[in-house]
Amino acid sequence: MQHRWILLPAFLILLSCQGQKVQRSLTLMTYNVGAFSKYEENTTSGVAQLILNNGANLVALNELDSCNSRHSAYQVKDLAQALGPGWAYHFARAIPYRGGAYGNGVVSDKRVSSIYRVPLPQEDGSEARSLAVVETEDCVFAATHLDHRSQSAAMEQMRTINEWFKTVYAGCPKPVFLCGDFNVLPDSDVIAAALDHWALLSGTDLTYSTKNRSKCIDYIFAFKEAAPVEVVSSEVLVEGTETLSDHYPVLITVKF
Repeated sequence: MQHRWILLPAFLILLSCQGQKVQRSLTLMTYNVGAFSKYEENTTSGVAQLILNNGANLVALNELDSCNSRHSAYQVKDLAQALGPGWAYHFARAIPYRGGAYGNGVVSDKRVSSIYRVPLPQEDGSEARSLAVVETEDCVFAATHLDHRSQSAAMEQMRTINEWFKTVYAGCPKPVFLCGDFNVLPDSDVIAAALDHWALLSGTDLTYSTKNRSKCIDYIFAFKEAAPVEVVSSEVLVEGTETLSDHYPVLITVKF
């Protein structure tokens, strides 16, 4: 039997090998937007402009209303539309609220291939919370907002998040990010539980409040059991954001 071999030019083989090791970068933001109404009637356009001006690719959003009597708008969709064509969105209801819903969300300038809504445990006297997760070609990206009334409730929610990601995304070849308002300080037991499974990317600069900047409670993490990333830059966006919400947005750029 005759064997026929196809010989590729050397430069094509080189290009093929190099194509497997393309370095990528992403700019990520986490922002508790306060239902776009903390100090002004509707800050959607201002938040959209902030996102675009800073080149964020994916944004985790806390305190979103959805079609309720406080705000009839589907707020995460309105933000995506304000950002322009090609922006995807995902909303994860945490609680029914005034005839609609309230929860967390994500906007992404990358095409979203999978979405998840993960309900988090609720203790007596605490609020139901949620995890909003999207998967794109480049990464997995999640937004959450832990309970503010009870650290024990926040701890149970953090444990649920850890277990869910271990079950679904351990060994993921993409980076996996967890972002949001955790309502606890960096030296808390909740953050210690997070650090068992997550690397803190965003640091501990103060993120709350815009009226009295005194606490760090908003964070961006990377899952240790997924593809690693390197932080290129990290900052809390202070200038020009004082009236958009009671939290400051956190912005990081990573490469991988």
